[in-house]
Parts: sequence; structure tokens; C-alpha cells
Amino acid sequence: MSLPPVARDYSVRESARAKHARLLLSARNGLVVVVPRGFDRRLIPEILRKKARWVDRMWVRLEARSRLMASRSSEVLPHAVSLQAIGQEWWIDYRQTESGRVVARERPDSVLLVSGDVADREAVRAALGRWMSRKAKDKLVPWLEDVAAERGFVHGPVTVRSQRTRWASCSNKKGISINLKLLFLPEDLVTYVFTHELCHTLRMDHSRRFWALVCRFEPEYRSKNRRLREGFKFVPAWLDPDGAKPSL
Repeated sequence: MSLPPVARDYSVRESARAKHARLLLSARNGLVVVVPRGFDRRLIPEILRKKARWVDRMWVRLEARSRLMASRSSEVLPHAVSLQAIGQEWWIDYRQTESGRVVARERPDSVLLVSGDVADREAVRAALGRWMSRKAKDKLVPWLEDVAAERGFVHGPVTVRSQRTRWASCSNKKGISINLKLLFLPEDLVTYVFTHELCHTLRMDHSRRFWALVCRFEPEYRSKNRRLREGFKFVPAWLDPDGAKPSL
């Protein structure tokens, strides 16, 4: 996918919440100028002129990301699933049956049997997602609880979801939600994500005190944060075709 150069085209969107003009770039919407209601649109060309170098850099990044997503999209449905976090590799056996529902069941020798209308790709993805959710509840939830016990944290209920924007989150009642996509990450990053969210049970912010608390358990948290920003690359295209980038 080739993205247009800066200032070739843009759209304007008014926002009741905007206090000043800002620029948004995405492969889907291109360059969007968000302005407050009543903003003098004659000022936009000068804003774009001043931000031209920034916009050019962002276009380059979007082009690189679009190429990455194009290469990943060639994997329509997987022949195998590698769950790096828990050291498991599953080979998938697709079987067309008369059943109207697609299901995924574990078989001996690390075989995952996916049966039903396997020509329905969305139904297959949904079945694999349900299987992964079960796997995450079986493996990731006890892992989180072990980290909490080892490091002296008390937390609320733990839930598993397939989140687009977060690897995990912590509520003000100390409940923790973890992303099943963590199954694809390296083990040390999963432990770091758990520790990060457990620290939020004591401090619901990202203040210096919060990071000092994180540092007590994860002295190399800065490097792990940097690696986690690239964590989306571990998530296969069949599960996340849009290539969302979860964060903490």
C-alpha cells in the first residue's frame, strides 16, 4: 500500500472536545486535521506548513507498517500455533464436518483438531479465539496469581479478554484484565506486564512513585517497555489482521 505525500490531501474534523488544532495520521483515513468548533479553517495551511517535516516522518512510518501488515496478511489461517509464553506448539488439523458450529479441541501429540464448517474463515478464527481464551485462563491466570503471591501483591478478580489496545489493565477495585494475546509474547515480557498491573493495585497512575515501585521488581523495566512496544509483531495476522498495537 502506498500512502500519499504530505499536503496532497487532508480532511478536517470538528471536535467539541478539542481545545486547539491537531493532526492525526492513519493508513485508513490519511491526514486528518482535528479542530475545535468555530476554528478559522484559513489557518490550516500554515499549520500544515509548520508540521510538514513531522507529517513526512509519520507517512514513512505508516508506509513501513503497511508493508509489514501486507506481508503478515498472507497467512490466512494457521497450520500451527506457537504460544511462546508457555512454550507450546500446536499443529492444526482442519476437518470439514456437517456440524454448523466450528470447534477447536486438543488432541494427543500437540494436535489441535478444528472441525465443522472450516471453509468459514471467520468461524474458524472465532473457534481458535475461544480455544486461546481457555488456554489463557488455564495458564496465564495462575501465572499472574503466582507473581502476585511471590511479590506480595493483593488483587481482585482476574478476567481474560482479547483486547485491541491493552496488554492488560487494572481497575480501581484491583481487578485485573489480561489480554489472551500475551500467550504469544516472550515469557519475561509476560511477567513484566503482570508486575506492571499488580503495581497499579497500589498506585493507579504512572507517577515517579509508581515507576519506583515497578523498578523494585523489574529493574530493567525501561528496556522491557521498549520491547513491549514492538510486541504486536509476535501476534499472528489470523488473530489480529488489523495489526493493532496494544500498550500498557
